[in-house]
Amino acid sequence: MNKSKDDIRMEVLRDKSGNMTLSDVKVSDQFAALPGNYSKVGYSPVRLWFKIKVNQYDADELNYLTINNPLFEDVTLYLPTSNDYITKHFGYAYKSHSDEIDYVYPAIKIPPHFDPNQYIYMTSQSLYGQNFIVQIVNDELFRKTSMINVWASGILFGVLLALFFYNLIMGLAIKNKTFLKSCFYVFTTLLWNIATAGLINITGFKYVYLLAEYSTGFGILMSLSIAIFIRAIFQTETKFPMIDSCLKVLIICFPITLLIFFFISKELGGLGAIASAMMFVLYFIIMIRGIRRKNLRSPQLVAAWLLCFVSVVLFYMMAFGVIPQSYIMVYYIFFLSSVSAIAFALSLAEIINSLDEEKKYNQTLFENSEIQSRQFELAFIRAQMDPHFIHNTLNVIEGVIAENQEKAGSLVNDLSHYLRNIFDYSNSERYISIDEELDAIKFYVRIEQARFPGKIVIHYDIDTDTELKVPRFVIQPLVENAIKHGIRKRNIAGTVTIKIKKLQQGYFISVEDDGVGIEDADQHNLLEYSKGKGIGLASINARLQAEYGTQLQIVSEKGKGTAVHFHIPIKEQP
Repeated sequence: MNKSKDDIRMEVLRDKSGNMTLSDVKVSDQFAALPGNYSKVGYSPVRLWFKIKVNQYDADELNYLTINNPLFEDVTLYLPTSNDYITKHFGYAYKSHSDEIDYVYPAIKIPPHFDPNQYIYMTSQSLYGQNFIVQIVNDELFRKTSMINVWASGILFGVLLALFFYNLIMGLAIKNKTFLKSCFYVFTTLLWNIATAGLINITGFKYVYLLAEYSTGFGILMSLSIAIFIRAIFQTETKFPMIDSCLKVLIICFPITLLIFFFISKELGGLGAIASAMMFVLYFIIMIRGIRRKNLRSPQLVAAWLLCFVSVVLFYMMAFGVIPQSYIMVYYIFFLSSVSAIAFALSLAEIINSLDEEKKYNQTLFENSEIQSRQFELAFIRAQMDPHFIHNTLNVIEGVIAENQEKAGSLVNDLSHYLRNIFDYSNSERYISIDEELDAIKFYVRIEQARFPGKIVIHYDIDTDTELKVPRFVIQPLVENAIKHGIRKRNIAGTVTIKIKKLQQGYFISVEDDGVGIEDADQHNLLEYSKGKGIGLASINARLQAEYGTQLQIVSEKGKGTAVHFHIPIKEQP
């Protein structure tokens, strides 16, 4: 059992011709020494041969040779025996016919007749670089290491899977697309880490080689998901427009690269790594600018970026051979990816809370502005009152005083209440009871009846159990219009009927008169705003549409009268 890197010594040979055989390699003096039991050569365009010398070996134990790189495409291992060399093949190029046993990364059982005094030779090929650690371990350490891999990868797998479902449920519950884009990011991160950590290898799944074979595609897919997620969570379209344009180009580029990878050439598709690097550079610029502008105040978002950035840097350092690829480093990157995804989820929750608080603040502003709007609206309505009405009413009162002081006093009282209702600016309640609205109508009607004796008759047809609230000044102007434009233009007396009926779905309110009626051509223009109309029917109609989604209905016949009515739904009652 080897616990030290000094227990194994390795050398590397670059086969520039690509035609060297084992016999050629055994006699070659072109080998270069590597540091101990690990290679950090990185990606090599030419074929590499490795010469491995085992310095300590216990033949009485069951031993395994492990090579820490689950992404090998093609590895041929030559194990020396007392008679000759035994050839072992593994890597995803051999699909389900690999000689390796079920382990997170390539491992083979060393045969009993293995000769530790001779060199082990190995030739390998990988898009991710010739980066690996070679170990010979006994059965006890092998099982222990296997269990550690299962627990470590299983926990991280479970965390990301739980995070995926959390984001999915949250996104569907609150109908937030950013959470759903986060699901895509978490899912592709999970796929990528499963492939690079060799997690499924240990299960013995028949088609597990596909994860390693298409791991570059998963990496491109993960880069695509990160680019989409970055646009959403950082709102680059509004905050970083130039970077957003670059991200849009990359989002188009990644699917094209994927198609090349899957259907044309894996090597050309691997160029997607360049686009991925550009995407992470843009990610870095966004964070730096955001921190400098103090736009990014979420510590979780900064932490997520730092963790993601560190994991990407470590991966590229392994791919280019700067640091060796050990299972500890692989799981460390897996761990950083998982914690980064968790930090993103926390920052998303924080953003949602912040948006919720902003929504409440805006709602408060809206309600305050609505109160002010109602105050201005009522002030405008009150300002529209015809000054001739007051002047004429006072003239009537003046004439009545000499004949009937009691009646004059009653008229003064009616006018006082009417004016108080009109000019009470402190009373800006949105709704008033139907009784209050009817009182205001009665004050107005009595004044008009005094001005035009014997000409105006009012009939009230109101359900006795009516408990209704209406917007201020929504019925009274209809009565005023009926009297002013319908009854007073007649040569004889006329009747105005006010109806309030409770229906199954709400209330029916109608003001009818038997006055002169309205020309057909004019009826279509009554609900449109125009200068000189005052508040008119157009204003009332607009308020009803805003409050209830209903509108005034006008039915009129020339010479026979006019009816104006509308409905108030029960569910809209304040």
